[in-house]
Amino acid sequence: MLIRSGEVTLREFDGSLSETVHEIRNHPSVRAHLRDSRPIARESHDRWVRENLLEARRLRLFVVLRGEAPQGIALLRNFSGRSAEVGLMMVQAERRPLVAYIAAHLVCYFGFEVLDLEQLYSYVPLHHERALAFNLGCGFEATGKPSEVYHELLLTRARSRSHAVHKRFRATRKIVVSGALE
Repeated sequence: MLIRSGEVTLREFDGSLSETVHEIRNHPSVRAHLRDSRPIARESHDRWVRENLLEARRLRLFVVLRGEAPQGIALLRNFSGRSAEVGLMMVQAERRPLVAYIAAHLVCYFGFEVLDLEQLYSYVPLHHERALAFNLGCGFEATGKPSEVYHELLLTRARSRSHAVHKRFRATRKIVVSGALE
């Protein structure tokens, strides 16, 4: 499955993308914002791919491409009823804010309009102020649930459809979804 807007495409994971995903997950600019910043060993990555993406579909993971060049990953996971957790990991995100902005909108569009979810949660590390500002600017709201590790944020489908940023995005950018929904 591909989800595209302009030159940004989300390509759903298949086995041929495993090395690309490993490189993105291990990039220093991505690792710096995770709870455990140590590199991921190849064996550990292969096990995670097998358990979460191949043997079981525990998450929907997309490689974010600008043209043909990988820029990051976007995902939905921890599905519960009509809600899920959304995540975005961009290589050198500060250097490609427009790609991050488009990718975030596309993965949320997929969750709300393709999978028919009602709520998307985002868990932003307390130390990652840029990601917190980004999420709040995209319409996520703090749930108020205390955590020593994360800001828990929520975006509902109704808010996504009514929030000025999302309305402007949909009014000015064409979103194309192609390929089979599995």
